Amino acid sequence: MNDKVTFRKDGDVGIVTLDDPPMNLFGREVIDGLLAAVDELLASDCRAAVVLAAGPNFSAGANVTIFRGKTSVDADAEFKKALPLIHKLEAAPFPVIAGVQGLCLAAGLELALGCDIIFAAQGARFSQVEAFIGATTFLGGAQRLAARCGDARAREIVYTADIYDAATFERWNIVNRVLPDEILHQETINFARTLAKGPTRAHDVTKKMLRAFCDGGVRAADAVIFTEAIKLYDTRDMQAGVERILTQGARNVRHGEKDFKGN
Repeated sequence: MNDKVTFRKDGDVGIVTLDDPPMNLFGREVIDGLLAAVDELLASDCRAAVVLAAGPNFSAGANVTIFRGKTSVDADAEFKKALPLIHKLEAAPFPVIAGVQGLCLAAGLELALGCDIIFAAQGARFSQVEAFIGATTFLGGAQRLAARCGDARAREIVYTADIYDAATFERWNIVNRVLPDEILHQETINFARTLAKGPTRAHDVTKKMLRAFCDGGVRAADAVIFTEAIKLYDTRDMQAGVERILTQGARNVRHGEKDFKGN
């Protein structure tokens, strides 16, 4: 890591924070810092994670100086290093939630889209602005938008490079929740804490099924039932959960402690 990105643990929750305000622009140091922070997160015993940003803005996208004078050969090397950051977040074996405030543009939006769930401040503003420089979404924003809101909306967002408010992105199913700005970070962490208390092995399988669906459709996701989901029968979490339902009743279990351990 470096001083542009930090990682810390809050109990079972890992917190990755962009820390280069006010704009948190993606330059080489931020990208390297994110890669290192996510690697540390994945090597930890965290059961959920959040991606946050210091200052007034989540990220205004790339520092465009990194594009000046570069060739397609240069770009190939750069994005083969940067895109795995998104893949690692998507493949994390626990839920990852982004908490987004202020501007969330281009690479910043793509980072958020790499998370499972997006919480947005009421004042957040979103855009894929790459069309302004004659480019497209190099970190996979177009296809990840399409997975959430459909390809027609994704085309509109990317083609126009318009700026959208949080309420619009929530209505289009890109953002999960819109929260008052002043409680965004704490509520994002609180939600991650709640998920961290749950059956993270099961959440991991759910992520794999949904990833298979995004990549290959319903039948591809169905195949994960047999390669991954049925293994949950052998976990302490599922067997203990079944016993709690049978001995305590569904209502009591739903409102009480679940005691999931992720094994």
